[in-house]
Amino acid sequence: MLRWLLSRAAGDPRLAELAATSPLVRPLVDRFVAGDTLEDGLRAATELAAVGATLTLDHVGEYVTDEQDADAAAGAYRDLLARSAEEQLPAGISVKPTQLGLLLDRPGCKARVADLAARAAEADAHVTLDMEDHTVTEATVRLVEQAHADGATNVGCALQSALHRTPEDVRRLTRLGAGIRLCKGAYAEPAHVAWQRRVEVDRAYLEAARYLLREATYPRFATHDHRLVAAIKREAAVLGRARDSYEFQMLYGVRDDLQRTLVGDGYRLCVYVPYGTEWFPYVVRRLAERPANLAFFLRALTSGDQS
Repeated sequence: MLRWLLSRAAGDPRLAELAATSPLVRPLVDRFVAGDTLEDGLRAATELAAVGATLTLDHVGEYVTDEQDADAAAGAYRDLLARSAEEQLPAGISVKPTQLGLLLDRPGCKARVADLAARAAEADAHVTLDMEDHTVTEATVRLVEQAHADGATNVGCALQSALHRTPEDVRRLTRLGAGIRLCKGAYAEPAHVAWQRRVEVDRAYLEAARYLLREATYPRFATHDHRLVAAIKREAAVLGRARDSYEFQMLYGVRDDLQRTLVGDGYRLCVYVPYGTEWFPYVVRRLAERPANLAFFLRALTSGDQS
């Protein structure tokens, strides 16, 4: 119920406006988002690269409502790729298909993905399509397949272990040779498409991880769960996989202690660095994953002190 309510809140423009004007909210936002500008994102990426992490940068935004917004989002990513290459950052990009107009014009979205993939390839960078709710899962997987059919093999996507369909999607994209970011899933999905209990989601995650360690060239495991991290390490060691043949991915501002430990132990770590002004949906989903921060956030939104 809590996740469902927060998912609804993530798409509420009135709450987004209220959060943006509350001075009490900003400290929490700064924990999960590198800042409002490209310079902020690059600054955070540079600091993380200096301690041995690679990066995937996200210019936050989703569900654009017109073609101009989709073109503007693509332009922001073009600027990001150019600056990242200039500064020689070990960074790719993560982008939500609905931010590129998936729900407005699928051919236009495909063209924007193709353009970004070509620009990323020039910098030897990877493009990950973030996975959104289940209504666009098939369309997102097809975007990856279309990109590979057109020769853009640096395009992959995230897959969510919470969804019942994910085992087949894992096999489907592994056969294609596409990069897969395996995550649990941050959306409140109905029972007919997704596992509802944490133990079921975790079990599905570990089963998919085992398959990827056996079959995929370079799997990407997005989790902050130390139990799953330990299980993946054990499985990789049993299979004889080198530590540089797969990577863990974690979010900016989450489990910094575990991030440092992984890098220190010689594992590959990629940090997901979001920046931009459209941060409200992203932060609310992080709160759904970390309820301890929720009470503070709600108090900040409802405080009478808006000075």
